[in-house]
Amino acid sequence: MKRFFLIITLTVMACIDAISQTSPQMSLCVDGVEREGNGYRVRYSFTLPQPASDYSYQVTPLFTCGTDTIFEESVTVRGKLNAKKLRRRVVLGDRNATLPSYVPSGIDSVITRTAYLPTDRYPWVVGSTLQICTSVEGEGCCEVSPAVVLCCDSFLCERPFHPVFSPVEDNTGKAGELQRNNPVLQHISKYRPYDSSRILRKEEGALYVFFPLAKWTLLHDFRDNAATLDTIVSITRQIMADSTSSVKLIQIIGLASPEGSVKRNNLLGQNRAAALRDYIKQRVKTGNAMFELCNGGEAWTELRDQIADSNIEGRDQLLNIIDTEKNPDERERKMKRLNGGKTYKYLKDNVLSDQRNSGYIRIYYDYVPDSAAAVINRASELLREERYTEALTMLRTIESDERAQNALGVALYMTGDKQEALCRFRRAAASGNEDALRNIEQLE
Repeated sequence: MKRFFLIITLTVMACIDAISQTSPQMSLCVDGVEREGNGYRVRYSFTLPQPASDYSYQVTPLFTCGTDTIFEESVTVRGKLNAKKLRRRVVLGDRNATLPSYVPSGIDSVITRTAYLPTDRYPWVVGSTLQICTSVEGEGCCEVSPAVVLCCDSFLCERPFHPVFSPVEDNTGKAGELQRNNPVLQHISKYRPYDSSRILRKEEGALYVFFPLAKWTLLHDFRDNAATLDTIVSITRQIMADSTSSVKLIQIIGLASPEGSVKRNNLLGQNRAAALRDYIKQRVKTGNAMFELCNGGEAWTELRDQIADSNIEGRDQLLNIIDTEKNPDERERKMKRLNGGKTYKYLKDNVLSDQRNSGYIRIYYDYVPDSAAAVINRASELLREERYTEALTMLRTIESDERAQNALGVALYMTGDKQEALCRFRRAAASGNEDALRNIEQLE
């Protein structure tokens, strides 16, 4: 990411005393330093006074920090007579003579320059205070003055700021918070109507309550019903008490094992689903419209899947009976006769008891859209694209939201308002934002 921001602006005029005729009075000014790409761009200017007619002097701008120095291109300034003599030497073929590089017009002249200090070549400039100086060396008709280095005030090459900011989570209300540890919860957009091809036991987050054989009375202390029922009631209550989320639908699929007649088992499936609905309604203030009751009847899809995953004796014969016999009652009779009843007895003792349940319970929720999160995340995208002003304008619309403080600080810093940026970072850090802490560490 390219970063471009104002480091410091100095309007320092360092007036340098006249050294002699060969190095007259001049001024040097640093106009600004900016971080650009992998370096710093320094804007500076210096005034070249008119030398005496028979004199010249060479000025070399340079940047220093301790023993490190960066030299800029020199400028040689010549008086009129000095320049005339030099031209004559060039015409006469003096190979050591070159045409005058700079001849003032008779008044002081200002030269404006821009220097680029790449950090890969000059790594020592990062975070350092540099001085901008001039090396002045002059000569006249009868004297040569040695080079004298004259410096003006210093300027700082701040360390590059690499802002840290992350997307914020969509505030899905209490329902979204509960969903993290309770996969029985799903957003309403994930709703699926029931059909007999679904293998409910393999769907993530399915909850079941169990019933005794041939009964639809729901017992809190039967098998592990207590934990399941308490979870369902607690989740429903918490969501309904939250103003930002709501329970849209509780889907209950009533099932029965294939033991007994189809007619009886269909009645069991229907009544078991209703029993669970009534249990919830007695403990949570809600109406029938919130529930979707599905009568799954005999749980053949679940049973077949359990058999297919097992190593039960007669496994392949059982699967063949289920797949080829269309009449459910006859299907059960054939299974009972398999292997002299030994296989069916194993099913009854180890598998069919899991079919005697109200089946599958899923709670679907909805929530009030979190428009602030959407704004913060869109503004974060703009920050990555270096569209800082646009991001700042967008974040100003939600600047009271605590989640926006870090991104707002980044936008402010990158648009030049460092003081308010630091305040925003501190506010975000106080709320536990780790990105803001890292940003403060860089700046302080």
